[in-house]
Amino acid sequence: MDTAFLSGNPQLSGRTRRHRFLNNQRSLIVTIQTDFINNIPDAKPVKIFLPLQATDHRYRQHCIFQKTIAPGFNLLFEPGSLPVNTIDSKSPCIINLDMAGQSVSIEAMIKQVVNAQVLEMIASKTINHEEMRNYFRVDYTMPIIASSRFPEGFGTTEEHWKISGTTIDMSGSGLLAFFHKKPPADKLVKLQLPLPDDKTEVISFLARPIRTSEVDENRYVVAYHYDEINDEDRDRIVGQCLITQRRLLRLKIQVKND
Repeated sequence: MDTAFLSGNPQLSGRTRRHRFLNNQRSLIVTIQTDFINNIPDAKPVKIFLPLQATDHRYRQHCIFQKTIAPGFNLLFEPGSLPVNTIDSKSPCIINLDMAGQSVSIEAMIKQVVNAQVLEMIASKTINHEEMRNYFRVDYTMPIIASSRFPEGFGTTEEHWKISGTTIDMSGSGLLAFFHKKPPADKLVKLQLPLPDDKTEVISFLARPIRTSEVDENRYVVAYHYDEINDEDRDRIVGQCLITQRRLLRLKIQVKND
């Protein structure tokens, strides 16, 4: 029993102070989420990464934000676009939207599948642009090709180059890659990624090298920030990161249970 708290003693115990601090933090988080949801215009187009049952893949779909009582809200879908029977309502969803020219994401839970076109949601976390860098970052190994951004017929011979490597980790805003040859220190480079999703097209975009480290003889690690990439390709990368995050979470749970 926490007698310091019950007696009204101003010298509160450590446990009571921790409880009060945590309760204050939870209240602050709920207030921030409520304020953010209230600032989203009604009928605003958004994009959802929806978890599905019995698979690590996420279903990407455009939908419409509908105001209710924050931090709750509804999402409205076109007829036939919502896979009602395969939705995993126990896992969090990621909702992406544009606010004042900045990409912002919301982590939200499904409260209820109202019908074939409506999901009742409640926000659990908002993720700003800076947090996105680490939030979606996962260890991910796949082939990568880095090359000059100049197309054939432009630039000098020295400006045309291409090297193959392997990614180390990846996020919605950048990646870390390993090469056996040091890439030229261009301000912008072209990166190509063959993502193992339902689309066969190789993703191609421009990225800016942030740092290059020589970790061993003829072994280089380069950090890239995506500079010119279309929304569809970024969504594919984020979707793959979410799949990997979910797979790792299931593995941790399985190991813990074993």
